[in-house]
Amino acid sequence: MLIQIAPNPTNALRESRSRKFRVSFHTLGCRLNHSESVSIGGTFHHAGFQIVSEDRPADLSIINSCSVTEQAESKCRGLVRRILKKNPDTFIAVTGCYAQTDLDSLKQIKGIDLIAGTDQKMEILSLVQSVFQERRDSGGAGMGWGGEASLKRSTPLVFHTQKIQRGDFTVETERFAVFDHVTRPNIKIQDGCDFFCTFCIIPYSRGRSRSRRMDDILLEVSAWVAQGHREIVLTGVNLGEYTTEEGELSDLIESLEKIDGLRRIRISSIEPTTISSRLLEQFSTSKKLCAYLHLPLQSGSDRILSLMGRRYTQKEYMDFVKNISAVVPGLCLGADVMVGFPGEGEDEFQETVSLIKALPFSYLHVFPFSKRKGTRLNKMALTPVSPSVVKERSRVLCDYSRKIRMDYYHAFIGQTVEVLFEARNKDDLFCGLTGNYIRVGVSSDQDLSGRLILVRIQRVENGLAIGEILG
Repeated sequence: MLIQIAPNPTNALRESRSRKFRVSFHTLGCRLNHSESVSIGGTFHHAGFQIVSEDRPADLSIINSCSVTEQAESKCRGLVRRILKKNPDTFIAVTGCYAQTDLDSLKQIKGIDLIAGTDQKMEILSLVQSVFQERRDSGGAGMGWGGEASLKRSTPLVFHTQKIQRGDFTVETERFAVFDHVTRPNIKIQDGCDFFCTFCIIPYSRGRSRSRRMDDILLEVSAWVAQGHREIVLTGVNLGEYTTEEGELSDLIESLEKIDGLRRIRISSIEPTTISSRLLEQFSTSKKLCAYLHLPLQSGSDRILSLMGRRYTQKEYMDFVKNISAVVPGLCLGADVMVGFPGEGEDEFQETVSLIKALPFSYLHVFPFSKRKGTRLNKMALTPVSPSVVKERSRVLCDYSRKIRMDYYHAFIGQTVEVLFEARNKDDLFCGLTGNYIRVGVSSDQDLSGRLILVRIQRVENGLAIGEILG
């Protein structure tokens, strides 16, 4: 049962404070989670909270969790312990995929005060305010942060619905994070998935596929550009499934290209079977769409792909990659590769290795299989792969990924590239990214953050393309 919210309980409590409530955000998992954390942070900022970094003391800590692997869930539990060790009175709210898929486990973790499922994630501010108001109405005005007692609870308040709503969505203007200073903001345009791969928990943690209204996206991007940002990253669970009454993904990109001041549009991970012929053409003709694609592969074996419930064969994936590589010069191509899927023998693994080596990948994201409760795979009788074998296979692919990334960088030595600079690294080099995802470092006494500058690449060292600024 939801507690009734007062018109503005935050203001009521602020009267008993000489300082603002401090809130920190701790985000685990994908770009989509990071985008949502920034949006949630926007509501707290506009409500008068002080947003502080993860490593600073906070009155309220919000954890946006992930459940895609067992390791991700373990990180969430460890994070709760670390926060409480530094500040035992911190009010902890957990939301995100872990909060949706394994509510019972989270309820057992000592120190969590509030849990919000997927449908309640974007309403965290109101939920937290309800707790403050409840304490005040019970005679606890002036108590809590900075007062005589703590707002910590013996059992967490739970806001959770099993069925996740469908339908197009918007992100209110107040959620646009004016306090955030990322160089390349992640723009959430889609959520959920209808593909139901046998190993994947996402359709259960985020629900079915749904898209954000296009005019709402254009409004947010315009706001970021007005703040001086030059690149945006389109993010979602299954980007290629984006569709609204206003159009599909290629229509959205066409509209984004018309925004003055926006120089780069980057697409995050996208399923190869969802890339339309029109979107493929845009990659070769657009002046703003980055020459960058991250295409989940998972396996190079048709047998394993079938067991995974993937929607392509080895040949179909190869044909697509060869096609787009031929029409997009300098394309940076990345892929997800899962190691140790149940039933994966040495022959199937070698098929994956052979396929990867036959294609012009620039890097790989390698991760071990993690069994997820509630997925279709649990009903399949397949032999698990030994952890030692999984570790060795992961090592082989990770080593290869490092090699091809450096090979890709070396191919651009002597070339002039445009770099969007972000920050200075520990070696005092100012670093940033090219449109095709090469990380470049230069020596400079200036603050280059947020600036697009032409650089000539001279050499590659320590995982960076080192260059000199032109002009």
